Amino acid sequence: MQTTVLTDKQYKSLSKKILNSLEKNYKAIPLNSLKHPDYILKNPVYITIEQDKNMVIASLDDIEAFAYADTEFEAINLLCEEIIILYEDLRSDRKLLGKLPAKWLAYLEEIIRRK
Repeated sequence: MQTTVLTDKQYKSLSKKILNSLEKNYKAIPLNSLKHPDYILKNPVYITIEQDKNMVIASLDDIEAFAYADTEFEAINLLCEEIIILYEDLRSDRKLLGKLPAKWLAYLEEIIRRK
């Protein structure tokens, strides 16, 4: 009786195809700036860029922030705006935050310095 679905050779070939497919659609890049004069990133953070049909999605998974646009440049700029908006919203409601938003705020306070 056969106990495996794929041979080792088939498994390796399939794994390479899956990784190649993912690499074409996803990439992680460093974000060095929030592109705003009042906010400075203390260190670069890695964001994900995903090509999805005719759209580009930029995301910072640590805080579940996303932005969609036609180009990579626009998606990154919108993500920067989203990060700043989330940071300010969380800071203004600091005492009312649940566990997850409190973790997001702690993370953002580690990476962002306000002028």
